[in-house]
Amino acid sequence: MNSFKAFFKQRGLYLVCLALLLVATITGVVAIRSVVRNVADLTESRQKALEEDAAWNQPDTIVTNPAEDVPVQTPGPVPLPSAQPSESPASSSAQQPSGAVSGDGAGSGASAASSAALSISPADTEPVQMFSGSELVYNETLGDWRTHNGADYAAETGDKVHAVAAGKVLTTAEDPLWGTVAEIQTPEGGTWRYCGLDKAQVKAGDEVRQGDVLGTVGTIPSENDGQTHLHLEYLDGDGNYQDPEKMK
Repeated sequence: MNSFKAFFKQRGLYLVCLALLLVATITGVVAIRSVVRNVADLTESRQKALEEDAAWNQPDTIVTNPAEDVPVQTPGPVPLPSAQPSESPASSSAQQPSGAVSGDGAGSGASAASSAALSISPADTEPVQMFSGSELVYNETLGDWRTHNGADYAAETGDKVHAVAAGKVLTTAEDPLWGTVAEIQTPEGGTWRYCGLDKAQVKAGDEVRQGDVLGTVGTIPSENDGQTHLHLEYLDGDGNYQDPEKMK
């Protein structure tokens, strides 16, 4: 026992220093491991943040299909330089073969019946698609929702188109959405638009009567999905679209 105490008296200081060194070593190891763990966590968090930032900064994908839930207002025909008509109603009548019906409906017998089968007169025809007003309808051709600013009348390509009302021809022009468009202003100040003509037989400045032939039915680029038809619009004196069926 005495030797043990003597050992501690001689070596006690060294043992205390050794113990303190061991404690310091253990504490340092724990601290280093904590720092390494924190650095690893910080690096992982930074990596995730960079990945999320990269995802947000990706360029927008080009949409090739139109969105079906985004309403679009139907644009009216865009006037282009007036197309030169092939002939006026008077000259057309003069060049018609014997027995054919003229633009004002003259004719008789079998020839009159044959012409009626090859004509479209919106004034006496029910539309296959009505004027929608402010209500949006789905356009199969364009693949979107928009207002239908006119009325559609079923016809065959090449059918003669008769004027709904008398008036003065403002213009006949090609429109990218509506094909050949003839605009006729009535004495009251309203304007009829005959959209989708193939050949216009009138020109700007011509006076037409109700029933005169304006041209023949062609195609409508913005409404070419389905039955061939004539698209008819009416704008009042203030430029507002009205239901053509109520204005006939």
